[in-house]
Amino acid sequence: MTQTMRRIDFVDARRECTAHSVIGSSPAWQAVLSDVARVAPTETTVFLQGESGTGKEVVARLVHQTSPRRGGPFVAINCAALPEQLLESELFGYERGAFTGAQQSKAGHIELAARGVLFLDEVSEMSLNAQAKLLRFLEGREYQRLGGTRSHRADVRLIAASNRDMADAVDRGTFREDLLYRLQVFDICLPALRDRVSDIPLLAEQFLADCANGIGGRICRLGEDARAALLAYDWPGNVRELRNVLERAAILADGEIDCRHLVLRPRIRTLSMSNDLGVLERGTIERVMRESEGNKSKAARQLGLTRMQLYGRLRRYGLEAAAKETELA
Repeated sequence: MTQTMRRIDFVDARRECTAHSVIGSSPAWQAVLSDVARVAPTETTVFLQGESGTGKEVVARLVHQTSPRRGGPFVAINCAALPEQLLESELFGYERGAFTGAQQSKAGHIELAARGVLFLDEVSEMSLNAQAKLLRFLEGREYQRLGGTRSHRADVRLIAASNRDMADAVDRGTFREDLLYRLQVFDICLPALRDRVSDIPLLAEQFLADCANGIGGRICRLGEDARAALLAYDWPGNVRELRNVLERAAILADGEIDCRHLVLRPRIRTLSMSNDLGVLERGTIERVMRESEGNKSKAARQLGLTRMQLYGRLRRYGLEAAAKETELA
């Protein structure tokens, strides 16, 4: 019964988060969701690693929403966005008179996250002094406000994230190894969008539906050349960049989005109307066919095509024989 309920909760939370890109059927993304399903019901500290824009906060929220703490707060702080002293005061709080301008006491993020989840984004950007204080908190779940002498306790689950190579940060002396051990109890690596290309049509469809509310309810659709261009692009900004590109395109387009409406890096845009695009599209179809183990219906869905459109492309690129071999393997 418990396992069944957890599964239902996980599915419901994924449905709630679809507007924030917790969707995808690629093996790489399914592995992430599988890890979330395993760790969410526990109290284990989670460490999320991945490039900027891959959805680390989205996954952190999914862990929260599918955990026993879902009724508690989710409090996020970006460690890279605040200078050292301000970060410490925001994290641990401060007492009146702790520094110039501190006219009254203030609770920190740790206190505000009690009985819930504290998400530390870009934790690798913390100063060594702040790292030492965070380590002390993790060891005893006790902390002191800035300028205070009284110890406070907080029942908080911690999720941390970084887009840095943490081993390299430890080697360079910018991050404490003992703190990393405390944070990296359950590690989840988020794939770059270029490593889950088959999810792009699904994400694009969701993002365009999301954008409709902001443009008078008009839902745009991708033209074939635009879809091919999205599949060919390497997405250095990952899912965040995809959403921004599609939001702008939806504003410019009148119903159907084509390559004119997409703002991508020049080297990709120049491919959109050239023969080179066919080479890239062929490679994408080959990859998706392998991932779907020759299942044409599944491959068509992942590519955002109808079965007939997929059959046409298989013929165009001479992939019919390879597709049959995959089905028979």
